[in-house]
Amino acid sequence: MCRNIFKMNQKNTQLALLVLLSVALIHMIQFGPTHESAFEHLTRTLSINLGGGNCQWTPSKPLENGIQAYGTLLASYPGSGMRLVWQHTEGLTGIEVGDDFGFDSSVEDGRTGIFKTHYPHQEGIWSFGSKMDQVILVIRNPRWALPSYHALLYEINYARDFDNAYKLYDRVFTIRPPLSAWTRWRDYMFEQEIQLWIKFIDFWMENGNQYWMDLDFERNGQWPFEYLVEQEKKQDVHCLYELACNPKTVVSYESLRNSETGPDEVNKIAEILDGKLGMNVPDEEARPCIWQKTMEEPSKAPNDDSRDGDEINHRLEYPFTKQQILLIEEKVIECKTKYSGAKWINNPLAQDIVRNMDAYYLDIHSEIQGMGENNDPTPAPNEAYEEELFEWYKSVGRDNRYDENKVKDMDIYSETKNYYENAGEKEYHGHNKLRQQKYLEGKSGGTP
Repeated sequence: MCRNIFKMNQKNTQLALLVLLSVALIHMIQFGPTHESAFEHLTRTLSINLGGGNCQWTPSKPLENGIQAYGTLLASYPGSGMRLVWQHTEGLTGIEVGDDFGFDSSVEDGRTGIFKTHYPHQEGIWSFGSKMDQVILVIRNPRWALPSYHALLYEINYARDFDNAYKLYDRVFTIRPPLSAWTRWRDYMFEQEIQLWIKFIDFWMENGNQYWMDLDFERNGQWPFEYLVEQEKKQDVHCLYELACNPKTVVSYESLRNSETGPDEVNKIAEILDGKLGMNVPDEEARPCIWQKTMEEPSKAPNDDSRDGDEINHRLEYPFTKQQILLIEEKVIECKTKYSGAKWINNPLAQDIVRNMDAYYLDIHSEIQGMGENNDPTPAPNEAYEEELFEWYKSVGRDNRYDENKVKDMDIYSETKNYYENAGEKEYHGHNKLRQQKYLEGKSGGTP
Protein backbone atom coordinates (compact mmCIF):
# COMPACT_ATOMS: atom_id res chain seq x y z
CA MET A 1 0.00 0.00 0.00
CA CYS A 2 2.75 2.44 1.02
CA ARG A 3 4.70 1.60 -2.13
CA ASN A 4 1.63 2.35 -4.25
CA ILE A 5 1.20 5.70 -2.53
CA PHE A 6 4.89 6.39 -3.12
CA LYS A 7 4.50 5.69 -6.83
CA MET A 8 1.45 7.95 -6.96
CA ASN A 9 3.38 10.70 -5.21
CA GLN A 10 6.29 10.23 -7.62
CA LYS A 11 3.86 10.84 -10.48
CA ASN A 12 2.40 13.84 -8.72
CA THR A 13 5.90 15.12 -8.04
CA GLN A 14 6.74 14.98 -11.73
CA LEU A 15 3.64 17.02 -12.47
CA ALA A 16 4.45 19.36 -9.63
CA LEU A 17 7.94 19.91 -11.04
CA LEU A 18 6.37 21.29 -14.19
CA VAL A 19 3.96 23.48 -12.24
CA LEU A 20 6.56 24.59 -9.71
CA LEU A 21 9.41 25.26 -12.13
CA SER A 22 8.22 28.83 -12.21
CA VAL A 23 8.93 29.29 -8.50
CA ALA A 24 12.54 28.26 -8.96
CA LEU A 25 13.61 31.86 -9.27
CA ILE A 26 12.55 32.43 -5.66
CA HIS A 27 15.39 30.08 -4.77
CA MET A 28 17.82 31.79 -7.10
CA ILE A 29 16.84 35.11 -5.53
CA GLN A 30 17.26 33.89 -1.98
CA PHE A 31 20.26 31.69 -2.51
CA GLY A 32 21.84 32.99 -5.72
CA PRO A 33 22.62 30.85 -8.76
CA THR A 34 26.05 29.29 -8.70
CA HIS A 35 27.02 29.20 -12.36
CA GLU A 36 30.52 30.63 -12.03
CA SER A 37 30.62 32.27 -15.44
CA ALA A 38 27.53 34.37 -14.84
CA PHE A 39 27.68 35.00 -11.10
CA GLU A 40 31.34 35.26 -10.09
CA HIS A 41 30.45 38.04 -7.63
CA LEU A 42 28.60 35.47 -5.51
CA THR A 43 31.73 33.35 -4.94
CA ARG A 44 31.95 32.20 -1.34
CA THR A 45 35.11 31.53 0.64
CA LEU A 46 36.40 29.08 3.24
CA SER A 47 38.24 30.02 6.39
CA ILE A 48 41.30 27.89 7.17
CA ASN A 49 42.61 27.45 10.71
CA LEU A 50 45.95 29.26 11.11
CA GLY A 51 46.16 28.51 14.82
CA GLY A 52 45.71 30.80 17.78
CA GLY A 53 42.13 31.62 16.76
CA ASN A 54 43.20 33.08 13.40
CA CYS A 55 41.86 32.06 9.99
CA GLN A 56 42.40 32.68 6.27
CA TRP A 57 39.94 32.79 3.40
CA THR A 58 40.07 30.67 0.22
CA PRO A 59 37.43 30.28 -2.53
CA SER A 60 34.70 27.68 -2.11
CA LYS A 61 33.88 25.36 -5.01
CA PRO A 62 31.28 22.77 -6.00
CA LEU A 63 32.21 19.19 -5.28
CA GLU A 64 33.98 17.73 -8.29
CA ASN A 65 32.21 15.14 -10.40
CA GLY A 66 32.56 11.68 -8.97
CA ILE A 67 33.32 12.86 -5.44
CA GLN A 68 30.71 11.76 -2.95
CA ALA A 69 30.05 13.36 0.40
CA TYR A 70 27.72 12.90 3.33
CA GLY A 71 24.58 14.72 2.24
CA THR A 72 23.31 17.56 4.42
CA LEU A 73 20.01 19.33 3.76
CA LEU A 74 19.41 22.89 5.00
CA ALA A 75 15.64 23.36 5.37
CA SER A 76 13.81 26.61 6.13
CA TYR A 77 10.48 28.35 5.69
CA PRO A 78 10.90 31.10 3.00
CA GLY A 79 12.25 34.40 4.33
CA SER A 80 14.01 32.74 7.27
CA GLY A 81 17.52 33.90 6.46
CA MET A 82 18.73 30.83 4.57
CA ARG A 83 21.14 32.99 2.60
CA LEU A 84 23.09 33.84 5.75
CA VAL A 85 23.08 30.18 6.83
CA TRP A 86 24.53 28.91 3.57
CA GLN A 87 27.18 31.64 3.59
CA HIS A 88 28.37 30.40 6.97
CA THR A 89 28.13 26.77 5.87
CA GLU A 90 30.26 27.45 2.81
CA GLY A 91 32.69 29.38 5.00
CA LEU A 92 33.09 26.30 7.18
CA THR A 93 33.40 23.72 4.42
CA GLY A 94 34.62 25.44 1.26
CA ILE A 95 31.87 23.55 -0.59
CA GLU A 96 29.29 25.47 -2.60
CA VAL A 97 25.81 24.77 -1.30
CA GLY A 98 23.50 23.33 -3.95
CA ASP A 99 19.88 24.20 -4.63
CA ASP A 100 16.92 21.86 -4.83
CA PHE A 101 15.99 23.41 -8.18
CA GLY A 102 19.43 22.50 -9.52
CA PHE A 103 20.76 25.87 -10.72
CA ASP A 104 24.30 24.58 -10.30
CA SER A 105 23.39 21.24 -11.93
CA SER A 106 24.35 19.45 -8.71
CA VAL A 107 21.09 17.53 -8.67
CA GLU A 108 21.28 16.54 -12.31
CA ASP A 109 24.88 15.31 -12.25
CA GLY A 110 24.31 13.23 -9.15
CA ARG A 111 26.52 15.08 -6.70
CA THR A 112 25.90 14.88 -3.01
CA GLY A 113 27.15 17.39 -0.45
CA ILE A 114 25.03 20.25 0.92
CA PHE A 115 21.68 21.39 -0.46
CA LYS A 116 19.08 23.90 0.62
CA THR A 117 15.31 23.69 0.34
CA HIS A 118 11.98 25.17 1.44
CA TYR A 119 10.20 21.82 1.12
CA PRO A 120 7.42 21.12 2.10
CA HIS A 121 6.42 24.77 1.54
CA GLN A 122 5.21 25.30 -2.02
CA GLU A 123 8.39 27.27 -2.80
CA GLY A 124 10.42 24.07 -2.46
CA ILE A 125 10.61 20.70 -4.22
CA TRP A 126 12.09 17.34 -3.30
CA SER A 127 14.45 16.93 -6.24
CA PHE A 128 17.41 15.30 -4.43
CA GLY A 129 15.82 11.88 -3.97
CA SER A 130 17.75 9.80 -1.46
CA LYS A 131 21.04 11.70 -1.82
CA MET A 132 20.75 13.46 1.55
CA ASP A 133 21.74 11.88 4.86
CA GLN A 134 20.90 14.48 7.50
CA VAL A 135 18.91 17.69 8.02
CA ILE A 136 19.63 21.08 9.59
CA LEU A 137 16.43 22.98 10.39
CA VAL A 138 16.65 26.78 10.08
CA ILE A 139 14.09 28.92 11.93
CA ARG A 140 13.26 32.62 12.24
CA ASN A 141 10.72 34.70 14.12
CA PRO A 142 7.61 34.68 11.89
CA ARG A 143 7.10 38.35 12.64
CA TRP A 144 10.13 38.99 10.41
CA ALA A 145 10.08 35.91 8.17
CA LEU A 146 6.72 36.81 6.58
CA PRO A 147 7.71 40.38 5.57
CA SER A 148 11.04 39.08 4.26
CA TYR A 149 9.29 36.45 2.15
CA HIS A 150 6.91 39.06 0.79
CA ALA A 151 9.75 41.45 -0.10
CA LEU A 152 11.28 38.82 -2.38
CA LEU A 153 7.94 38.17 -4.03
CA TYR A 154 7.35 41.89 -4.56
CA GLU A 155 10.73 42.43 -6.21
CA ILE A 156 9.85 39.90 -8.91
CA ASN A 157 6.28 41.22 -9.17
CA TYR A 158 4.92 37.98 -7.66
CA ALA A 159 5.94 36.16 -10.83
CA ARG A 160 5.06 32.48 -11.14
CA ASP A 161 6.90 31.86 -14.40
CA PHE A 162 10.66 31.74 -14.73
CA ASP A 163 11.06 34.11 -17.70
CA ASN A 164 9.17 37.01 -16.14
CA ALA A 165 10.84 36.55 -12.80
CA TYR A 166 14.32 36.39 -14.32
CA LYS A 167 13.77 39.72 -16.08
CA LEU A 168 13.45 41.35 -12.65
CA TYR A 169 16.49 39.69 -11.08
CA ASP A 170 18.38 43.00 -10.80
CA ARG A 171 15.68 44.30 -8.44
CA VAL A 172 16.36 41.63 -5.85
CA PHE A 173 17.47 42.92 -2.43
CA THR A 174 17.27 46.52 -3.70
CA ILE A 175 13.64 47.58 -3.24
CA ARG A 176 11.51 48.09 -0.18
CA PRO A 177 7.90 47.15 -0.97
CA PRO A 178 5.53 50.06 -0.36
CA LEU A 179 3.17 49.75 2.59
CA SER A 180 0.21 49.33 0.23
CA ALA A 181 1.78 46.24 -1.39
CA TRP A 182 2.66 44.70 1.96
CA THR A 183 -0.81 45.36 3.36
CA ARG A 184 -2.53 43.80 0.36
CA TRP A 185 -0.43 40.62 0.46
CA ARG A 186 -0.57 40.46 4.26
CA ASP A 187 -4.35 40.76 4.43
CA TYR A 188 -4.88 37.99 1.90
CA MET A 189 -2.07 35.56 2.70
CA PHE A 190 -1.43 36.04 6.41
CA GLU A 191 -3.59 33.22 7.77
CA GLN A 192 -2.24 30.71 5.25
CA GLU A 193 1.39 31.65 5.77
CA ILE A 194 1.36 31.75 9.57
CA GLN A 195 -0.17 28.27 9.45
CA LEU A 196 2.53 27.11 7.03
CA TRP A 197 5.25 28.59 9.25
CA ILE A 198 4.34 26.39 12.21
CA LYS A 199 3.50 23.39 10.02
CA PHE A 200 6.99 23.66 8.50
CA ILE A 201 8.61 23.24 11.92
CA ASP A 202 6.29 20.37 12.84
CA PHE A 203 6.97 18.61 9.54
CA TRP A 204 10.70 18.33 10.17
CA MET A 205 10.62 17.88 13.93
CA GLU A 206 8.13 15.02 13.55
CA ASN A 207 10.11 13.22 10.83
CA GLY A 208 7.98 14.26 7.88
CA ASN A 209 4.56 14.87 9.43
CA GLN A 210 2.46 15.29 6.26
CA TYR A 211 -0.23 17.94 6.72
CA TRP A 212 -1.50 18.09 3.11
CA MET A 213 -3.67 15.74 1.08
CA ASP A 214 -1.82 13.41 -1.30
CA LEU A 215 -3.24 15.07 -4.42
CA ASP A 216 -2.43 18.60 -3.19
CA PHE A 217 0.83 18.78 -5.14
CA GLU A 218 1.58 22.36 -4.04
CA ARG A 219 1.03 21.37 -0.39
CA ASN A 220 -0.73 24.63 0.48
CA GLY A 221 -4.25 23.53 1.39
CA GLN A 222 -5.73 25.66 -1.40
CA TRP A 223 -9.28 24.89 -2.49
CA PRO A 224 -10.59 22.30 -3.31
CA PHE A 225 -8.09 20.72 -0.91
CA GLU A 226 -7.65 21.31 2.82
CA TYR A 227 -5.03 20.60 5.45
CA LEU A 228 -5.30 17.19 7.09
CA VAL A 229 -6.66 17.10 10.62
CA GLU A 230 -4.40 15.58 13.27
CA GLN A 231 -5.80 12.04 13.10
CA GLU A 232 -5.40 12.00 9.30
CA LYS A 233 -1.74 12.99 9.22
CA LYS A 234 0.89 10.48 8.21
CA GLN A 235 4.56 10.33 7.33
CA ASP A 236 5.61 11.88 4.02
CA VAL A 237 6.77 9.09 1.70
CA HIS A 238 10.07 10.91 1.10
CA CYS A 239 10.82 10.73 4.81
CA LEU A 240 9.65 7.11 4.89
CA TYR A 241 11.86 5.82 2.07
CA GLU A 242 14.55 8.39 1.21
CA LEU A 243 15.68 10.35 4.26
CA ALA A 244 15.29 10.31 8.03
CA CYS A 245 13.81 13.80 8.25
CA ASN A 246 14.42 14.41 11.95
CA PRO A 247 16.89 17.33 12.04
CA LYS A 248 20.28 16.85 13.66
CA THR A 249 20.35 20.46 14.84
CA VAL A 250 18.26 23.63 14.79
CA VAL A 251 19.86 26.90 13.67
CA SER A 252 18.29 30.23 14.57
CA TYR A 253 18.74 33.08 12.11
CA GLU A 254 18.59 35.62 14.93
CA SER A 255 21.24 33.80 16.96
CA LEU A 256 23.48 33.26 13.94
CA ARG A 257 23.71 36.96 13.08
CA ASN A 258 24.10 38.15 16.69
CA SER A 259 27.70 38.96 17.69
CA GLU A 260 27.28 37.34 21.12
CA THR A 261 25.59 34.12 20.03
CA GLY A 262 26.74 33.81 16.40
CA PRO A 263 29.99 31.89 17.03
CA ASP A 264 28.16 29.28 19.12
CA GLU A 265 25.45 28.98 16.47
CA VAL A 266 27.94 28.44 13.65
CA ASN A 267 29.68 25.86 15.84
CA LYS A 268 26.42 23.87 15.87
CA ILE A 269 26.60 23.65 12.08
CA ALA A 270 30.28 22.68 12.23
CA GLU A 271 29.68 19.88 14.73
CA ILE A 272 27.02 18.33 12.51
CA LEU A 273 29.37 18.39 9.49
CA ASP A 274 32.65 17.54 11.23
CA GLY A 275 33.94 14.05 10.51
CA LYS A 276 31.40 13.32 7.79
CA LEU A 277 32.50 11.91 4.45
CA GLY A 278 33.77 14.67 2.17
CA MET A 279 33.48 17.40 4.84
CA ASN A 280 36.64 19.27 5.85
CA VAL A 281 35.70 21.53 8.78
CA PRO A 282 38.34 23.66 10.58
CA ASP A 283 39.06 23.01 14.24
CA GLU A 284 36.83 24.59 16.87
CA GLU A 285 39.42 27.21 17.88
CA ALA A 286 39.14 28.83 14.44
CA ARG A 287 35.34 28.85 14.21
CA PRO A 288 34.76 32.22 15.95
CA CYS A 289 37.15 33.73 13.40
CA ILE A 290 35.23 31.98 10.63
CA TRP A 291 31.99 33.48 11.88
CA GLN A 292 33.52 36.97 12.03
CA LYS A 293 35.06 36.75 8.56
CA THR A 294 31.78 35.55 7.08
CA MET A 295 29.89 38.46 8.61
CA GLU A 296 32.50 40.95 7.37
CA GLU A 297 33.19 39.48 3.92
CA PRO A 298 32.46 42.39 1.53
CA SER A 299 31.90 40.19 -1.52
CA LYS A 300 29.16 38.11 0.03
CA ALA A 301 25.88 37.92 -1.84
CA PRO A 302 23.20 40.55 -1.11
CA ASN A 303 20.60 39.83 1.54
CA ASP A 304 17.87 41.53 3.58
CA ASP A 305 20.42 43.99 4.97
CA SER A 306 21.20 45.19 1.45
CA ARG A 307 17.94 47.13 1.41
CA ASP A 308 17.81 50.52 3.10
CA GLY A 309 16.77 50.68 6.73
CA ASP A 310 16.86 48.18 9.55
CA GLU A 311 14.48 45.99 11.53
CA ILE A 312 13.40 48.87 13.76
CA ASN A 313 12.14 50.61 10.64
CA HIS A 314 10.70 47.34 9.34
CA ARG A 315 8.45 47.20 12.38
CA LEU A 316 6.98 50.56 11.43
CA GLU A 317 7.01 50.06 7.67
CA TYR A 318 5.52 46.55 7.63
CA PRO A 319 3.12 46.34 10.56
CA PHE A 320 0.55 43.69 11.29
CA THR A 321 -2.93 44.47 12.57
CA LYS A 322 -3.38 43.82 16.26
CA GLN A 323 -5.48 40.77 15.48
CA GLN A 324 -2.71 39.41 13.25
CA ILE A 325 0.12 40.07 15.69
CA LEU A 326 -1.94 38.40 18.42
CA LEU A 327 -2.29 35.33 16.18
CA ILE A 328 1.49 35.31 15.59
CA GLU A 329 1.95 35.39 19.36
CA GLU A 330 -0.57 32.58 19.71
CA LYS A 331 1.30 30.40 17.20
CA VAL A 332 4.64 31.04 18.91
CA ILE A 333 3.12 30.05 22.26
CA GLU A 334 1.54 27.00 20.61
CA CYS A 335 4.94 25.96 19.26
CA LYS A 336 6.64 26.50 22.61
CA THR A 337 3.94 24.58 24.47
CA LYS A 338 4.13 21.63 22.11
CA TYR A 339 7.90 21.24 22.32
CA SER A 340 7.86 21.73 26.08
CA GLY A 341 5.59 18.69 26.46
CA ALA A 342 6.49 15.36 28.00
CA LYS A 343 7.11 13.78 24.60
CA TRP A 344 9.92 16.25 23.94
CA ILE A 345 11.35 16.83 27.40
CA ASN A 346 14.58 14.92 26.71
CA ASN A 347 15.00 16.15 23.15
CA PRO A 348 17.76 18.84 22.98
CA LEU A 349 16.46 20.15 19.64
CA ALA A 350 13.01 20.66 21.13
CA GLN A 351 14.61 22.54 24.02
CA ASP A 352 16.43 24.70 21.47
CA ILE A 353 13.14 25.50 19.75
CA VAL A 354 11.57 26.39 23.10
CA ARG A 355 14.41 28.80 23.88
CA ASN A 356 13.96 30.51 20.54
CA MET A 357 10.19 30.69 20.94
CA ASP A 358 10.75 32.39 24.29
CA ALA A 359 12.85 35.03 22.54
CA TYR A 360 10.28 35.40 19.76
CA TYR A 361 7.50 35.80 22.31
CA LEU A 362 9.31 38.61 24.10
CA ASP A 363 9.85 40.48 20.83
CA ILE A 364 6.25 40.01 19.68
CA HIS A 365 4.72 40.77 23.07
CA SER A 366 6.74 43.97 23.30
CA GLU A 367 5.26 45.05 19.98
CA ILE A 368 1.75 44.25 21.18
CA GLN A 369 2.26 46.30 24.32
CA GLY A 370 3.51 49.16 22.19
CA MET A 371 0.25 49.13 20.26
CA GLY A 372 -1.63 49.99 23.44
CA GLU A 373 -5.35 50.29 23.83
CA ASN A 374 -5.57 53.07 21.25
CA ASN A 375 -4.66 50.83 18.35
CA ASP A 376 -7.09 51.00 15.45
CA PRO A 377 -9.78 48.33 15.87
CA THR A 378 -9.76 45.36 13.53
CA PRO A 379 -12.05 46.31 10.62
CA ALA A 380 -15.31 44.49 10.12
CA PRO A 381 -15.39 41.78 7.41
CA ASN A 382 -15.47 43.41 4.00
CA GLU A 383 -16.56 41.04 1.24
CA ALA A 384 -15.75 43.54 -1.51
CA TYR A 385 -12.19 43.92 -0.20
CA GLU A 386 -11.77 40.16 0.10
CA GLU A 387 -12.94 39.69 -3.49
CA GLU A 388 -10.60 42.45 -4.67
CA LEU A 389 -7.67 40.66 -3.01
CA PHE A 390 -8.76 37.34 -4.49
CA GLU A 391 -8.90 38.78 -8.01
CA TRP A 392 -5.54 40.50 -7.57
CA TYR A 393 -3.76 37.37 -6.38
CA LYS A 394 -5.34 35.35 -9.15
CA SER A 395 -4.27 37.97 -11.71
CA VAL A 396 -0.60 37.54 -10.79
CA GLY A 397 -0.94 33.78 -11.14
CA ARG A 398 -0.61 32.91 -7.48
CA ASP A 399 -4.21 32.03 -6.72
CA ASN A 400 -6.71 29.70 -8.32
CA ARG A 401 -3.84 27.25 -8.80
CA TYR A 402 -6.25 24.33 -8.88
CA ASP A 403 -8.69 25.77 -11.39
CA GLU A 404 -10.54 22.77 -12.77
CA ASN A 405 -9.80 23.71 -16.36
CA LYS A 406 -6.07 23.55 -15.58
CA VAL A 407 -6.27 20.30 -13.66
CA LYS A 408 -8.27 18.67 -16.47
CA ASP A 409 -5.10 18.69 -18.56
CA MET A 410 -3.20 16.75 -15.88
CA ASP A 411 -3.04 13.01 -15.41
CA ILE A 412 -4.27 13.36 -11.86
CA TYR A 413 -7.65 14.77 -12.91
CA SER A 414 -9.29 11.35 -12.80
CA GLU A 415 -8.35 11.19 -9.11
CA THR A 416 -9.31 14.78 -8.26
CA LYS A 417 -12.52 15.37 -10.22
CA ASN A 418 -14.54 14.05 -7.28
CA TYR A 419 -13.49 17.12 -5.29
CA TYR A 420 -14.94 19.42 -7.93
CA GLU A 421 -18.10 17.35 -8.44
CA ASN A 422 -18.85 17.59 -4.71
CA ALA A 423 -17.76 21.21 -4.34
CA GLY A 424 -21.13 22.39 -3.07
CA GLU A 425 -21.55 19.70 -0.44
CA LYS A 426 -18.84 20.83 1.98
CA GLU A 427 -18.55 24.02 4.01
CA TYR A 428 -15.14 25.62 3.51
CA HIS A 429 -13.71 28.51 5.50
CA GLY A 430 -11.55 31.57 4.90
CA HIS A 431 -10.07 31.98 1.44
CA ASN A 432 -11.12 28.46 0.52
CA LYS A 433 -14.74 29.48 1.09
CA LEU A 434 -14.33 32.43 -1.31
CA ARG A 435 -12.69 30.16 -3.89
CA GLN A 436 -15.54 27.70 -3.53
CA GLN A 437 -18.15 30.45 -3.98
CA LYS A 438 -16.42 31.79 -7.11
CA TYR A 439 -16.24 28.28 -8.54
CA LEU A 440 -19.89 27.54 -7.87
CA GLU A 441 -20.91 30.88 -9.38
CA GLY A 442 -19.10 29.91 -12.54
CA LYS A 443 -20.68 26.44 -12.60
CA SER A 444 -24.18 27.95 -12.26
CA GLY A 445 -23.67 30.56 -14.95
CA GLY A 446 -22.76 33.40 -12.61
CA THR A 447 -19.52 35.41 -12.53
CA PRO A 448 -16.68 32.94 -13.28
